Amino acid sequence: MSQRNYNQSTIDVIADIQLGIMVERAAATLAAAETAIFAVSAGPVLMTGFFGKIATESGANATHLTHVPTTGASIPVAADLDINPALVGDYLTITGIGSDAMTYNASLTGLPMFGGAKGVILPIGNLCYHAAAADGSVGWTIFYVPLATGAYVTAA
Repeated sequence: MSQRNYNQSTIDVIADIQLGIMVERAAATLAAAETAIFAVSAGPVLMTGFFGKIATESGANATHLTHVPTTGASIPVAADLDINPALVGDYLTITGIGSDAMTYNASLTGLPMFGGAKGVILPIGNLCYHAAAADGSVGWTIFYVPLATGAYVTAA
């Protein structure tokens, strides 16, 4: 059986069909504050995939994710993970259950990318990270499917 090498446009279509639309946010230094990384506009979306990639290692730094809708209470997306052991190039991801901590590829759980969950509904608002310290940098990627006409996600 021969190996197939697909061009980038074919790879992009396959990813869109499997995971939805991809939006990337370039690596930026973590701030010791709630920081929007993606903005959901014009309607809810189903987040079908999410990961971060460590660009600069961090010291002790408990980091978690929430979604802050324009109306209503904040929604937990992932509980605290100390990203200190993660190395440059390691990936951070979530299970899709807000009370579960983020995880990274060298952890006991590996990279579950939602495990058994089918995704996370995000209403209009901002997907945010919270870091305990202004230390290290991470680039973020989200995959989503619009749940309303005109709904979309942009990097914040």
